Amino acid sequence: MTDGLTVDEALRALAALEAAWKDDDEALSALAAGGAGEQPLPALVAAYGEHAMDTLMALAFGLRSSMSDEELAEISDAVSSNIGARMSALLTQTLKAWGTLAAPDDFAVTKIIAHTVIDAMRAVTEDPGKTEVLPLLATFRSYALNDT
Repeated sequence: MTDGLTVDEALRALAALEAAWKDDDEALSALAAGGAGEQPLPALVAAYGEHAMDTLMALAFGLRSSMSDEELAEISDAVSSNIGARMSALLTQTLKAWGTLAAPDDFAVTKIIAHTVIDAMRAVTEDPGKTEVLPLLATFRSYALNDT
């Protein structure tokens, strides 16, 4: 998993996104309990949001692992000059700050961050209004499991 998240962290974050979407406080409570050394849930959900948006932006701009340094520089310039990409970065920066400051068991904040991450993920799909959330999260879960 990229961006400093382990597969387990990504799966825990995705479970929290799903629990928040379903308004399942019991599942959020279990996920918030975590274990020793685990990130607080609001911070983890926000960090996963940054990872997801970075991944989606890279795909939107055509980033591929086989690109030359020159091609990577061109894409980097394109991303830097794109207002949508800059706004996405600002959104994720704000969510991460909020997630870091929130209490680990603040489910209201966790849900707001989760819904914002989900809405951001849906916003970059072809038809956001018709994009079903649970299948979208399943796709990201599959990606996390296959990125090992």
